[in-house]
Amino acid sequence: MEVFSPTKRCTKNSPLSLSEKVIILNVHDCIKHNYPSFTVQEIVEKCSQMSGIGKSTIFKLLRERKVAGQVESPKQKPGRPTKVLDENAKCIIRRKVHSFYFKKEIPTLDKILMELGRDDSIPLISRKLLWKTLKNIDFAWEKHNRKALLLESDEIVCWRRQYLRSIKQYRREQKKVFYLNETWINEGYIVQKMWQDKNITSARQAFIEGLSTGIKVPSGKGKRLIITHIGSEEGFLKEGLLTFESTRTGDYHEDMNSDVFEDYFGEMIKFLPANSVVVMDNASYHSRRIEKTPTSSWRKQEIIDWLTAKGIAFEANLIKKELLAIANLHKTRFMKYAVEDIAEKYNITVLRLPPYHCELNPIELIWAQVKGFVARQNTTFKMKNVKLLFDQVITEATPENWRKAV
Repeated sequence: MEVFSPTKRCTKNSPLSLSEKVIILNVHDCIKHNYPSFTVQEIVEKCSQMSGIGKSTIFKLLRERKVAGQVESPKQKPGRPTKVLDENAKCIIRRKVHSFYFKKEIPTLDKILMELGRDDSIPLISRKLLWKTLKNIDFAWEKHNRKALLLESDEIVCWRRQYLRSIKQYRREQKKVFYLNETWINEGYIVQKMWQDKNITSARQAFIEGLSTGIKVPSGKGKRLIITHIGSEEGFLKEGLLTFESTRTGDYHEDMNSDVFEDYFGEMIKFLPANSVVVMDNASYHSRRIEKTPTSSWRKQEIIDWLTAKGIAFEANLIKKELLAIANLHKTRFMKYAVEDIAEKYNITVLRLPPYHCELNPIELIWAQVKGFVARQNTTFKMKNVKLLFDQVITEATPENWRKAV
């Protein structure tokens, strides 16, 4: 009986799986056993006809088995890197969603994409990336009267309201409130969008609409000046400036770590008056925990040891999930961060912003002025000139500007 080759051969450059390699070699070995008079070339030709695999591929498989003793699974080619938006872009997306709430409209992916497309301060993103980002910043679709509404998680809503109540209370008590944050300036900064009115009121309006800095990095290449500073209604704290160069081109948060920030914070906080409040966000280097608390990855005995050390009562015959549930009820009391520990020594309170709520931090408006000035004056695109421009403009952020921003 004549055997015909498959009508559809393997796709060009498509790697064979391990099982396919084994089948082809089994066909080869069967032909070799049943036709002992065939030459090597004839066996390979017959195998090629029966399997639909090219002769060169079969020879490669024979050579691979001869050298290694067996065939192996194909090596997977690295996929396209996943695109991740930076913190500033996430803040802008959250504000766009809230703008629909204010207009009493239902936000949809298409509507949000259309709004983002009109905003030059954020790069064009795909529908899929937008959906993932919304999920990442704690938005979710919920059913109401047969309609799917995009809503923030209850935790974020409560966090924001608690923050606003706290800052209001501190101001009522006339406590000194300082606002801390990091930013960066690329040596290739140019003006992309600039406000017609340079006063802080119009800057604030542009900021709320999504133009957080009004400028863009044209190439993403070159050195960057990483800046950490802190200020209040009286202006920048003289001893609160930290700057250093970086050659990385990704999110500036990559250049900071908890060791660098905690060293800076420990020295800077000595110059703050006692009973002050420091507002900061929840960047990872702001949030290193002094002690780890139980998670689902902990072994049962580790959870038992933790509960025992904390003096938390539990029954002896509980399973791991029950022990973890008990730990979750109590662990918030033991979630202490290194920054808060440093602040307590100087009688300073740390107030944390809700995630992706950078517009609640007045220092962002000051950064907008600083970076806007550098963008307008930057003509050499050299780090040396960027530093000179920064040193010049940082002294021009007056207490009056700060008061308006706050």
